[in-house]
Amino acid sequence: MTKHYITPEEHARLQRRRGRQALGLLITILVLVGFVTVLRAGVGLVANLFDDTAQKQEYEDKLEGLVLFDPMPFDGIENIDDLTLREAAVWGCIYNIQETQGGFDNYNTDPDTEQLLLPSVEVDAYLARLVGPSFKLTHRSFEMEDMTIEFDESSQCYKIPVTGTVGYYRAVVTKLFKRSGQLHVTVGYIPTSSTDDSIINQSSDTPTKYMDYLFERQSGSWYLTGLTESETKPDSTASTEAASQPQPMAESDVQDAILATAGSSEAASDAASDAAAEPDTQNLDEPAADSTAAEADAADNGASSTAA
Repeated sequence: MTKHYITPEEHARLQRRRGRQALGLLITILVLVGFVTVLRAGVGLVANLFDDTAQKQEYEDKLEGLVLFDPMPFDGIENIDDLTLREAAVWGCIYNIQETQGGFDNYNTDPDTEQLLLPSVEVDAYLARLVGPSFKLTHRSFEMEDMTIEFDESSQCYKIPVTGTVGYYRAVVTKLFKRSGQLHVTVGYIPTSSTDDSIINQSSDTPTKYMDYLFERQSGSWYLTGLTESETKPDSTASTEAASQPQPMAESDVQDAILATAGSSEAASDAASDAAAEPDTQNLDEPAADSTAAEADAADNGASSTAA
């Protein structure tokens, strides 16, 4: 058997070839890993572009104070009801504090009444995020349905009574869309409950109506300018409207109706034919009655002659 010897040059060349193969394999693996990473990043970016969950939550926080008191539609923030705006400003600010800070441990209370002291500067900040920094609210006391919100000039704070019954609805933002240069924020109104002492009692998740809050862009931000009825309707309303529409008959039902009508017509025709073929008993009896009457008249005449 002939032995094959590898020269040092061939051995070095073989080593270089193996090194290039290993490097090529490593590069291929890195390319594949990079492609998968870029692909996943692209998918995540596209998903984030269509995910508006954070925006919806932002507008829920902004609008909660207004939704609480179910304002009437308006065109222009200057046309909103003054009491509604004050209620929304104060209680919207309180709701925001409760949601972001979890409570009011960082706020002072009145030493005599133990009412929460809400600084007016925080109310101004809440309104600035909602309707824009150019809008200024003149702070003063105001009356609600079952309570008085007192404004203390010396401390520049609102005195908030301890209560668990505030507002009629809570907000859930269901849709965001732009139309005619305005941002429409569709808000579902979920009825609140007062079974405990919390300001917001989330006992239901089903909106009973929907409204569109209209925002316009100013200085790079969107600010509230109007409120109108929404095209979105509650499920019960949509079901009622659908039920009120006449439903077309199925083809099989149409055929059955035609056959039933034809059968009824044939039965009526047969009944008429049978009635025509039968003798009229009343007509047959009438001559007999006439004959009997004639005989009775003759008998009466005979009796009259005898008497004469």
